[in-house]
Amino acid sequence: MSMNDSGERPDVLLSTVVKRAGFLTALASGPIPKRHLRDELDVSRSTVYKAVRELHEYELVERTDEGLALTLAGRMLESEYGAFRSVAEDVNRTRELLSVLPNDSRVSIELVEDATTIFAERHAPNHPLRYFEEMVSDADRVLGISPVALPQYVELFHDRTVGEGMAAELVLERPVVEYLITDYGERLNEALASNQVSIWELDTTLPFGLIVTEGKRDGVSLVVYDDRGELRGLLTNDTSDAMAWAKDVFETYRERATLIGGP
Repeated sequence: MSMNDSGERPDVLLSTVVKRAGFLTALASGPIPKRHLRDELDVSRSTVYKAVRELHEYELVERTDEGLALTLAGRMLESEYGAFRSVAEDVNRTRELLSVLPNDSRVSIELVEDATTIFAERHAPNHPLRYFEEMVSDADRVLGISPVALPQYVELFHDRTVGEGMAAELVLERPVVEYLITDYGERLNEALASNQVSIWELDTTLPFGLIVTEGKRDGVSLVVYDDRGELRGLLTNDTSDAMAWAKDVFETYRERATLIGGP
């Protein structure tokens, strides 16, 4: 039977893959005699019969001398569904933070996959800040964008750049730059005079904070703030794909900003 016989068949096929995912996963490791599937999946004989019939209808399984086996199409769909399910689980796990961000935020799945979430919870509101400080404290170089300037950030970056030689490139919203000039002018000037810090001023609003660290441990953290500028949490990752995405985002905003000081 051709899958093109009906325009709705891809949707029905997808429904079948989701419904019978357990069978596809079991068969992914190799052929299994039909009579053993019941024990393998702990299902009834009638369920096995129905599942095999549905999968065979879409040519996802075939009978071999060793037992029931996935066809090429079956293996492809099993693999792709497994990947999609993994992504769905990652999105579901991080959606509490993702839901705080604007709908059009440029957040890639590369960041979300296998990410760690760190929440500012009622009993531990500074937990994300402590993790942030650990990242920066271990870094030789930092790239960052930020819509806010918490006092802890100012002290940390001043001490690490002026006192310890860490290199930093920062893209900040204009109100953040104005705040630093007004309230932390001396420390800002010291940091810029160290030739370790470059700061760009951005006229537009940033949807989130972002920090990329290189050094003792490479990593990236998406910093999530609510509408009032309060820290809600971090999404952290250290995969090469997440790092590449974060650097691309940083460079995009840097190109739109104006250099106000630094090498």
